[in-house]
Amino acid sequence: MTRIVKDPEERRLELIDVAERLFAKKGYEDTAVSDIVREIKVGQGTFYHYFRSKEEILEAVAEKKVAPLAEEIIRISKADGDPASKVNDMLNAILRANSSEMGIMNLLFQKGNYLLHQKIEAAIETRVLPPMAEMVSKGTAEGRFNAEYPVEFIEFLLASALFLSHHIPSDTERREKMRAALEKIAARELGVADYRFHLEI
Repeated sequence: MTRIVKDPEERRLELIDVAERLFAKKGYEDTAVSDIVREIKVGQGTFYHYFRSKEEILEAVAEKKVAPLAEEIIRISKADGDPASKVNDMLNAILRANSSEMGIMNLLFQKGNYLLHQKIEAAIETRVLPPMAEMVSKGTAEGRFNAEYPVEFIEFLLASALFLSHHIPSDTERREKMRAALEKIAARELGVADYRFHLEI
């Protein structure tokens, strides 16, 4: 049988993709390194060439899941426009982050994925929260916002949007009430009277 030699980065990404799929299907606790390497027909030595442990590839999976959202948040923060509109766009980006079966929050709340939950939360805290908090702090300093605790508020808003993205009610009336409530909280806590937030859920 001919041994297939792949580019190192391609092989690393393949291992991450397979691990992500197995963690989503079986849960982190019930997935072994042997399961990951068996899926792509390589030895465990290949796995340990790229990752020191199963927890290290878990961190890579968490980083992969959060990276697109982080990139979108940074893009929004650097674009021209009204700070209130940017906050609105950021919240909608967060709500869209769970739009598929492999969405961030679906993995977080899956049985056996407690450690993945921790890793994704840590990645969100380091990659997504800072640009959001920086933008709100800047808007407050410029007088666009009147937020007493801008960093703490954006933490609360981020957590609320992530929770809502995973717990969107099927009942239309209740969904509309939850959306309206979050919109009003954002406007009130940011001290914005001349902008109407519109969340897409």
